[in-house]
Amino acid sequence: MIQTEIYRLKSLLEMFLGKSKNELDESYQLQFPCPRCVENKGIGEAKKYNLEINLKKGLFNCWSCGEVDDSMHGSIHKLIKTYGNDDILKEYKEIVSALQQSELYKFKFKNNEFSIGVQNSDGTKIKLPSTYQRFNENYNEYAFNYLAKRGITNDIISKYEIGYTSYESDNKLLSNRIIIPSFDSENELNYWTGRIFLDTKTKFKYFNPQIDRKDIIFNEKHIQWDADITLVEGPFDHIVVPNSIPMLGKKINYNFKLYHALKNNAKANVNIFLDGDALENAKELYKLLNHDNLYGKIRIIEVNHDLDPSVIFEKYGKNGISKCLASSYKISDFLL
Repeated sequence: MIQTEIYRLKSLLEMFLGKSKNELDESYQLQFPCPRCVENKGIGEAKKYNLEINLKKGLFNCWSCGEVDDSMHGSIHKLIKTYGNDDILKEYKEIVSALQQSELYKFKFKNNEFSIGVQNSDGTKIKLPSTYQRFNENYNEYAFNYLAKRGITNDIISKYEIGYTSYESDNKLLSNRIIIPSFDSENELNYWTGRIFLDTKTKFKYFNPQIDRKDIIFNEKHIQWDADITLVEGPFDHIVVPNSIPMLGKKINYNFKLYHALKNNAKANVNIFLDGDALENAKELYKLLNHDNLYGKIRIIEVNHDLDPSVIFEKYGKNGISKCLASSYKISDFLL
C-alpha cells in the first residue's frame, strides 16, 4: 500500500515535469529538469536535471535558479500550483492523505513526513482553533468591542479574515481570543496568533501555534514586493500598517525565510518600524539588511519610547501611521 502510493506520487510529478532522471530509492529524492530554467535559458536546460524533489520532506529546490528565484524552492504543493493544475493538486492531496492513513505509515515514517504545508512542532498540520469564527459569520459583542477600542474597523477585519474563539474545551487557553490568521503566497494557512479579548487576569495574553517563526512569512499573500515594505514586530502592528510584514519578534537573522525573501524579492524601500523601546534592535536590523540588493533601500522609523504602531493607530488613526512612514530616514554608514 505505502509503496504504491509513493510511486503514484512519482507518476503524478512526471505528468507535468517529464520523466525523472532516477528511480525511487530509500532517499525518496527525484531529479527532474527545472521548468523555470528551461523557460529562461532554453530547451538545453532539460538535460541538466537541476530540480530535486524530496517526497518524504515534501520539498523541492532548483540548484541552479533556486537561490535567486524564491518561487523555485519550497513545498511540492507550491510547485504543483505553479506548473501543474488543479486536478493534479487535488490528486496529490488525496494520495498524501491515503498514505498517512495507512496502518503501516506510523511504523515506517515520522508523522511529519509525506505531508502538505506548514506543520506544528509535533508534526501535525497547522489549523485554526476549532471554535474560530469570522465576524461576518457570527457576531460576538465582547470580541468586536475589543477591536473597536483599538481602532480596528470592518474593512481591516474583512481584509485579514480576523475572527475569534469561544470556549475551547480541549484547550482552555485558546478560549475567548481574537484570531489573526496568516496565509502563505499560495493562500495556505501557515500561522495564526490569538489575543485574549476579555478583561481577565492571565499570564498568556497571546497564544500561538508551536511553529518556528524563522520558517514562515506572516501573511505573505498580502505582500506587494515592488512597493515599499515595512517591517513591524507583531500582527496587531501589521494589520494597521500598509504593506507590512510582522517579524513576530524584534529580530531576524540569516536563517530566516523572511531575510532571504527580502533580499531576493524586495524592489523598493524597506522600512523598519519597531516599538519605541526597540531602537537598538531596529539599528541592528538595519545593519543586517543594508547589503547587496537592499543596500541604500533601508529606512528606519523612530517613535516615542511608549509607542508602537498599533498604539499610534489607536490614538491617531491612518494619518498617524502615514506621518510615521513619512518620517523614515537612512542612517549614515559612518554611524552604523
